[in-house]
Amino acid sequence: MKKYFLVFAGCLLAVFSGTRSFAAAGLDVNKVLQRMDEANGRLQDLQADFVQIKEMALFDEKIVSKGKFYFRNPDKLILDTQSPEHQQLIINYNHVWLHYPELKQVHEFSIKQSKGLTAMFVGFGGSVNDIRDQFEVSLDKIEPAVRGVNSYTLSLVPKIGSPAASPALGLERVILTVTGEKWYPVRTEIVQRNGDRTVLEYSNQRDNLRLSEARFTFHPPAGTKVIPYNPESGVAQ
Repeated sequence: MKKYFLVFAGCLLAVFSGTRSFAAAGLDVNKVLQRMDEANGRLQDLQADFVQIKEMALFDEKIVSKGKFYFRNPDKLILDTQSPEHQQLIINYNHVWLHYPELKQVHEFSIKQSKGLTAMFVGFGGSVNDIRDQFEVSLDKIEPAVRGVNSYTLSLVPKIGSPAASPALGLERVILTVTGEKWYPVRTEIVQRNGDRTVLEYSNQRDNLRLSEARFTFHPPAGTKVIPYNPESGVAQ
């Protein structure tokens, strides 16, 4: 489960200016990954605001949505989209629900069936060893930030033969930006081979709030149609 969550679950782009080298900054890619791993070990839960931008290459358009993000280590999360329309993505271990309140519908998946849904959440929970197993990782940029805290941009390219490189996913790379304060993603960019891009930016992050287990247990409201996913046909029934 952990590998599926990391690979398909899922980040930040920064500009490193001037002549200051990565060595001078004191951290290389292995040290950044180590600090991410240590931070995830301390992280119990997280709440944040998010902005999601989807760019569709075929249609040359951008879709912008906003809402709340909730995470409970290691593998429970909610992406509660509040505008332009209310939608919810809920992941609890290996169960996934896509809830459309206005339509009174919920699509039900398993993590194995819906790997592409969680690519946006790589860098939360799980272990850095799994990132190393599935991706070639490079430290692309270091940007001095406000209050003396640097941000680090990692590029994750799927390794040939790994689940992340599956043709069905069409994943070209994942770009993560973390800060030297919390060490979990503040920005995630998913780049697909067909030219599509999805960016998630997080703000107002608050961690270790003791979010309840009940928050991540989804019960369809009365009158909601539950539509199970058919892995053979690839569509909801």
